[in-house]
Amino acid sequence: MLASAGRLSPFAPLADDGGVDLLLHDKVTGCSVTVQVKGRVAKDDSALGYVQFDVRTSTFRDGPDMFLLAVLLDMQQGSVQRAWLIPMAELPAISMRKAEKLAITPSPNSASKDRYTPYRCQDMREVAERLIDHLDRTGVES
Repeated sequence: MLASAGRLSPFAPLADDGGVDLLLHDKVTGCSVTVQVKGRVAKDDSALGYVQFDVRTSTFRDGPDMFLLAVLLDMQQGSVQRAWLIPMAELPAISMRKAEKLAITPSPNSASKDRYTPYRCQDMREVAERLIDHLDRTGVES
């Protein structure tokens, strides 16, 4: 990831299997994290209400080094408008169960104070910083 200044190396599985979209390897600690990525395209910038991201219960896994990265894309700017990095182990407690999925409905508004605020990242640099902080804290190869 460019936002990590080259510290994190992303690897994609050959198949979309088991809810793992990315494996991020830390070149400093030798540790890795797995990431399930969910993306949505931002609508009108003036209508920053809530956006929904779903994780199917059939692909949900909650290991200590597993994360959900929910990304709101701004197609006009060609960038990430907001992102939420949520440890999978915490997802059941903050999501709503709907049929066969776990749903989160965060607000992209930087002034909002919803249950997803602690996970909200302003940009991919902040996502990379949070992942590196996690990898530095765990410090044990995964």
